[in-house]
Amino acid sequence: MRQINELLRASLDDASVSRSERRELKGILPLIQGDRTGLAKTRQLAFNLATKKIQETGNYKAMEWLEDVIKLLYSSEMSVKASSYFSPGKDCLNRICRFISETKKRIDICVFTITDDRITQRIEEALSKGIDIRIISDNTKSEDRGSDLDRLRRTGIECRFDKTSAHMHHKFAISDNDLLLNGSYNWTRSASTENNENILVSNNAKLVQSFQKEFNRLWNSLS
Repeated sequence: MRQINELLRASLDDASVSRSERRELKGILPLIQGDRTGLAKTRQLAFNLATKKIQETGNYKAMEWLEDVIKLLYSSEMSVKASSYFSPGKDCLNRICRFISETKKRIDICVFTITDDRITQRIEEALSKGIDIRIISDNTKSEDRGSDLDRLRRTGIECRFDKTSAHMHHKFAISDNDLLLNGSYNWTRSASTENNENILVSNNAKLVQSFQKEFNRLWNSLS
């Protein structure tokens, strides 16, 4: 919020939103995607700034500035996308495989276990394309018969494991630091053929950053 406040105040100096300021705002506004309180506060701040500008200078161009800012606010809000998938069936499996295949630079995976060879194959294919991959998993489950974690480690993927008596029970992944996959779905064959499971895929920047922060925390704690 502080970044947005400072940028709005600087932008209002000449009562217009320049191209560079527009780019900066578009880069920052996703931080309040899905945050109705943050959106309302930013909208109110813009309104107050414009009103004060008019009162102090008589420059009604500040209203045009306000209109531009409001449009940017809501175009950012409308760009939030999310979709849900359920099993039994292949919907979750197919979406996970597509999530991995569509990654362009980096994917961070934090899952209880990986035993489904179809998912493992997509991870290996991503690695062959030069995708940076990090995996966190549960130490106990990694030793189960059918676990693909050793197979993935042998390919050169860095994997880190929980070292406590409790389970590392997360099931989420982050693609290119801008797309989140999360849900109850275990990356196993039984999850697609027998269990009632779900995943949610979203580009909500606030959620993505929250999960990325948690992944980084766990990764560093397991070094």
